[in-house]
Amino acid sequence: MGIQYFIGIDISKESLNWAVCNANKIILELVSGNDIKSITKTVLSIQRELKFKIPSAVFCMEHTGIYHTRLLKYLLSRKASIWLESGSQIKYSMGDVRGKNDVVDAQRIARYAYKNRDEIKLYTPPRAIVDQLDNLLDVRDRLVKVRQICLTALNEQMSCEANKSLAKDTKKYSTHTLKGVETDLQSLEKQIKELIDSDPHLKVLFENITSIPGVGIVTAAKCIVITDEFKKFNNAKQLACHAGVVPFENSSGTSLQSRPESAAAADRKKAHKGIKATLSNCVMSAMRYNTHFKAYYERKLKEGKNKFTVFNAMKNKLVRLIFSLAKQGKKYDENYTYSLV
Repeated sequence: MGIQYFIGIDISKESLNWAVCNANKIILELVSGNDIKSITKTVLSIQRELKFKIPSAVFCMEHTGIYHTRLLKYLLSRKASIWLESGSQIKYSMGDVRGKNDVVDAQRIARYAYKNRDEIKLYTPPRAIVDQLDNLLDVRDRLVKVRQICLTALNEQMSCEANKSLAKDTKKYSTHTLKGVETDLQSLEKQIKELIDSDPHLKVLFENITSIPGVGIVTAAKCIVITDEFKKFNNAKQLACHAGVVPFENSSGTSLQSRPESAAAADRKKAHKGIKATLSNCVMSAMRYNTHFKAYYERKLKEGKNKFTVFNAMKNKLVRLIFSLAKQGKKYDENYTYSLV
């Protein structure tokens, strides 16, 4: 049975907005709670109203971290076709839409699914251990944000002399919190490593990726999760696009010229911000410990290339190197000259 109904679901912490699209027309809209009982009742209500069976529909939603967990669990139990897409990709594909509310968002998601029905990417749940790894990384990201908040408050107070008493208190409590956060981060990274080591396949992937100078535990773990053990993307370029690090160059002359601002901005919006930021840290580290990366960076700067463009090109090269070693099952060989031109 072919897909006739494209159901867009806008997800928030407490509620879900549903919009059903058929032949590019929104034919039904509903609102439900974000709990199993409400989700079950809503799906059965849609089925009764439109008289269709689950195989004739695809349920499309944005990736919302933990808020879509109950919905995914229910739909998987019904063996439904699920399309889990990044919000930035949907916005990029659909362009500007007037109005911004949950109802409009559900309609937009439904129309996105219908518009791109020939390119449906059905969701396949990752292995349980990869889900565990994702959860640990999510907790780590939250702790990193807490650390940054404390550091910002501490730096702001120490940089001004408006209130010495307040500055003293800020330093006292922020320093105490920072020590606790650092301890938790170290514990988390140890737990991440132990989890990876417990699984033979993940361990091999991890060892191959971290054999690259500058690539550490967090980067390797994030790459494994984002790529679903390097099964989600067919080639390195797809992963580089997902990370927002594909260089777009004008080959004429000696300068690297970026595309028009609108196109560059679109790519930034589609990028996975977490992995892009992590790659930036990796490249900084690679320039200290990886002779090939350091030589490439220095050579390009001497040629008069733009510093930021070169830095982005290096992130792209790093992604391609990570992907290559993971797919080929090889470790980095410092005696082999990798192409970075």
